[in-house]
Amino acid sequence: MGKQSESERMEKFYNLHPWVEDPETPQGFERYQQVLKIMEQLVSHLWIQDILKDRKVIRVIDVCSGMGLAGIAFSKVLRDRGFEVNLTLIDLRLRALEKARGFALKELGFEPKTIVLDITNPLNVFEKYDVALMWGLTTPHFNPWKWIKVLINISKMLTNDGIFAYEEADRVQNIFLVRGYKDVLPEIVEENRLVLSIHAGRDSRTGDIKRLLINLFTGDRVETNVYFWDLASSAAFTWMFFEDVDFLQIESSVKGVIIANRPRRAIKPDDLLAHIPAMISH
Repeated sequence: MGKQSESERMEKFYNLHPWVEDPETPQGFERYQQVLKIMEQLVSHLWIQDILKDRKVIRVIDVCSGMGLAGIAFSKVLRDRGFEVNLTLIDLRLRALEKARGFALKELGFEPKTIVLDITNPLNVFEKYDVALMWGLTTPHFNPWKWIKVLINISKMLTNDGIFAYEEADRVQNIFLVRGYKDVLPEIVEENRLVLSIHAGRDSRTGDIKRLLINLFTGDRVETNVYFWDLASSAAFTWMFFEDVDFLQIESSVKGVIIANRPRRAIKPDDLLAHIPAMISH
């Protein structure tokens, strides 16, 4: 048997540990409604408003989109305000993208462009976008070395005044300080399904923590690497690739949306020394 591709591994991971994202389920549609409310707040941010002033057509890309809840919700908010939207969704999971196309057709009246893509691989930039989104608390899939590659690719996709907005949480606070890191953690406990995640080691060079996800009823398993980002570290890395970063608080002080404005086309150390990001200046 050949080596499992990253796309196959991600499909297996989300089959074992489904994320609430399928808008055809009551829970998934409820989450979509929640995301719509957040997007209303996001669109009101000054940096987004600056982009909307100069454009009638907004080009949006949803990175690691899954079933596209964020990209579709953001596009719906813009269309309700009279803007035309071109939407692209990229993800490693083909089946998720297929579902996203169907839901977008219902919500937006058109199917978005979809691409099966690993955002950490070198990309030939095929189009420029005004806004890039990443939703679903996705950053733990990327250790610092991979996060840099993600930021490089996203900054290359954006226009000079483009925006990158992504959902983020402080996992150092939530996991290590409040709950405490668990070697064995019940992830799903149902009558016909019991899924555990088990600590399987840590790579000090990458920062990855290895967790084995296993369904005790079926024996299905997959090993995954996670990196527990906090808000400050995530935002600081992002700031090195964007001229400014801000934070839109959602639900609590440790969860919200990091908003990055204007990708840097050259990283100059003196620029970093001279500027205080919006996120920590107030």
